[in-house]
Amino acid sequence: MVELWFARNRACFDEEVPNLVQFKLRMMQFPKENSVRMKGTINGSMYDMSIMTLFGIKGLKAKTAMVKECSFQFPEPNQVLICCDGASKGNPGKSGYGFVGRSNTGSYLGAEAGGLGIATNYIAEVMALIYAGEWAVRRQFLNVCFSLDSKAVLQAFSSGNVPWIVKNRWERIQKKLQSISFRHSFREVNFSADKMAKKGASLRRGKVIVYEEKPAILGELECENQAYFRFF
Repeated sequence: MVELWFARNRACFDEEVPNLVQFKLRMMQFPKENSVRMKGTINGSMYDMSIMTLFGIKGLKAKTAMVKECSFQFPEPNQVLICCDGASKGNPGKSGYGFVGRSNTGSYLGAEAGGLGIATNYIAEVMALIYAGEWAVRRQFLNVCFSLDSKAVLQAFSSGNVPWIVKNRWERIQKKLQSISFRHSFREVNFSADKMAKKGASLRRGKVIVYEEKPAILGELECENQAYFRFF
């Protein structure tokens, strides 16, 4: 950008005719000369390596992927686990929510997906928790554990700093349920709710689909005795 600005000034004030070939050569030379100042890392892909080779940049470290094992756990006896998630095609964008209910033995209890219209990811996650709580009240599940992958939503509801748009609904849920607990789960062990949320994001605003039987889109549910892996 600086070199382009200088070229513009020379053309305007010194009446110098820009030389496109020399301009390109300077653009290719600057990254190479200043590569010693680069402190970032590259992904190590062929695309990244081709860019580095084009500009003659050497010595940058490649980013290595880290793998972490995680597991899924069933709820306590006489407790219902509701895995919730929200999805938004953009932030904000067309969004939806979804959740899946599981018993303490891991059996399927029900699922729901709904469209929310235009909303942020955070609001979609919040609404997933609210709709899951109202579903538990209707089904008379009084001892409930909510599982989400959003730490921000879990912290807000655990500390009582509930968004004002759902404050009254959450208070009614709390009055109906005898016991409420929260669990943070990585997306790799919350994939059933993630699928339901993406289904909800494809629905129009206000449309809700309740699944009494396990839908085909879920496939295999999370298993307690299986290892799952996160890549980051």
